[in-house]
Amino acid sequence: MRFSDQVILTHPLELVFEAFRDRLSELVPYLPAIESIETVEREALGPGRVRLVNIWQGNRAVAPKALRPFASAKALRWKDTAEWDEDERATTWRFETFQLSSLYDCHGRNHYEERPEGTLFVLTAELEVYPERVPGVPKFMARKLKPKIEDFVRHRVTDNLAELARGVQAFLDDR
Repeated sequence: MRFSDQVILTHPLELVFEAFRDRLSELVPYLPAIESIETVEREALGPGRVRLVNIWQGNRAVAPKALRPFASAKALRWKDTAEWDEDERATTWRFETFQLSSLYDCHGRNHYEERPEGTLFVLTAELEVYPERVPGVPKFMARKLKPKIEDFVRHRVTDNLAELARGVQAFLDDR
């Protein structure tokens, strides 16, 4: 499943790009669904290019009520591996969960465009869900669950990135 979303931020491209790439941990107070973001790896790949690995910890409030009793801290934790390219003003990324890591594959590319009103942030993503890989889930149930899981993950990704954009907006507004 391919999906996309976009958001306009009312700040200059350089500030927006730098905030998304380098200031994530400072954004946590602006992100209600996130408890913490920790950069665990940063590697220069060449002029204007950097690879970052961040560990995100969501909070249980983001899970649907029916799932909250089963939503452990580990289930709400994920690794974001991203390559940032200043010249292209783009990020190529992949998410990996720490629990049920084989349940889905989600990766994509974000790009940032200068606009008269500020910066256009564009998300393009690919999502493939594999409920049949969950131990104990019968094939007929996996087929039934797949669209629901795809919808849930797609909404989480787009909602989280829209929330992140709002957080960047508020963070930059406060500066």
